[in-house]
Amino acid sequence: MSSSSPPWFVPLNPESATPVYVQVAQGLAARIEAGAIERGSALPAERDLASALGVSRVTVRQGLALLAQRGLLTRRHGSGTFVNPPSQAASAPRSLGLLTGFSEDVRSRGGTPGARVLAFECARPTPQEAMTLALSPTDGVYRVRRLRTADGEPLAVEESTLPAATVGPLTEEDVTDASLYALLRARGLSPVRGVRHLRAVNADRQLARWLGVPTGAALLATERVSWTVGGRPVEHARAHYRGDRSDFVMELHGEDGT
Repeated sequence: MSSSSPPWFVPLNPESATPVYVQVAQGLAARIEAGAIERGSALPAERDLASALGVSRVTVRQGLALLAQRGLLTRRHGSGTFVNPPSQAASAPRSLGLLTGFSEDVRSRGGTPGARVLAFECARPTPQEAMTLALSPTDGVYRVRRLRTADGEPLAVEESTLPAATVGPLTEEDVTDASLYALLRARGLSPVRGVRHLRAVNADRQLARWLGVPTGAALLATERVSWTVGGRPVEHARAHYRGDRSDFVMELHGEDGT
């Protein structure tokens, strides 16, 4: 990018195996996280971005949609696309133990955590995983789905996607009845920064069966992206918690930090 280029300009490689809209998303995300694009600022209109980058509006729209899913952008109908302010968790490096890994949280309450593997695979990333974890479509990821328990009682279904080249060799046995955060720490990949999104959902038939609740029961769905101290994305995690057995506590601060 030349010194005269606007901060949102993203160089694209049409020869790359990475889809162009993912390149757009990855480039804009890197500019936002580096501070080149100011938090709270507005991006140009889709047609202007498309014209400047030499791509179609559909390509730009797909890239912006990925960033909105990640929580970096807010798209307001009739107003434009805005870069979200950093959350408290994203702005200050801190141990994700404070965001609470499942095993650490259960032990802190005097319980015994468990993790039964429901699915384990090494595969290619989806477009959203590639963007979130800064990967190309030909890179490998581990996908791990586990039933998390406390003293044998099912509490959550967790799905974690990890970049294979970063994490190194991983087997199903490595993640059975084990803390994923402890495994990452042991490999020098301690997560120190994360962003978590929460929403309420109802249990479908499969989740209800795993969690031992009626179909349609209230669940708390979370999605989290975690980074190492060097800013390397190390985990994209999704989870469904039983609404009748889970609670989350958040510390809030005013604008002056008090």
